[in-house]
Amino acid sequence: MEEMNLEELRSQITILKEKVDKQTIVNDKLIHSVINAHTDDIKRKMFAAVVCGLITVCISPLAFHYNLGLSWLFVIVTDIFMIYCMSMEVYYKRMISDKALMNASILEVAQCVSRFKSGYKRYTLINCVALLPLWLIWLFVEVYFRFSDNMEMFWSLAAGLGVGIVIGGVIGLRLFFRIIDNANQIIKEINE
Repeated sequence: MEEMNLEELRSQITILKEKVDKQTIVNDKLIHSVINAHTDDIKRKMFAAVVCGLITVCISPLAFHYNLGLSWLFVIVTDIFMIYCMSMEVYYKRMISDKALMNASILEVAQCVSRFKSGYKRYTLINCVALLPLWLIWLFVEVYFRFSDNMEMFWSLAAGLGVGIVIGGVIGLRLFFRIIDNANQIIKEINE
């Protein structure tokens, strides 16, 4: 009699373990699908930034040197800056690639996304606080010396550049905040 009860308990424990394992697999699949949706959104936004960088690299000689008459050094430094930005976008995009996240445990995914988020914030801060202001000052100095004899042209160019900088800044910050928000959503989903 006791052996039968013991066997029944063992079989019930086995059935319960199987149900828990299936539930864990379903939860992992659900979490990975949510992670995949958010990382796809991040990768799309980063791809858009890389495409804008490529367009800038291709157009900057025409726009800055041939149309405005700015120095070749300025054009080359602009292209180097854009190549740096594109390479950093690709680096951070690879950090959250499907290969890295889909085969990892939930804890490893959380750590990877957390590293991505902090690194991407640091990269953006360096660009916005250090590199972009230097580039903008150099741009305005170049435009000023190029058009110092025609101040009306300088001020119209400065106004146009100012509007472009504001629009570009708003778009860039919007992309940045969406990328960080998606990373936060991934971490939040994992923590829940």
